[in-house]
Amino acid sequence: MSLGERIKDRREQLGLTQKQLADMTRMRQNIISRLEHGDTPNPGADVLKRLALALRCSIDYLVGLYDDDPSLSEL
Repeated sequence: MSLGERIKDRREQLGLTQKQLADMTRMRQNIISRLEHGDTPNPGADVLKRLALALRCSIDYLVGLYDDDPSLSEL
């Protein structure tokens, strides 16, 4: 699963729109869309950190180091 797929899946699990996630991470909605579609394949550490915090998961999970994120089971 790609970074974009993981972002989208997690966002949908939390019932968030792209706009809501963008607001939570202080990014524009079109950036979230580009990330989800794979148009921004290598986001910086700051972007990954903001996404992980908003999506309540680890950066390791987002970038595909682990298929299962232990922090997701706590939700």
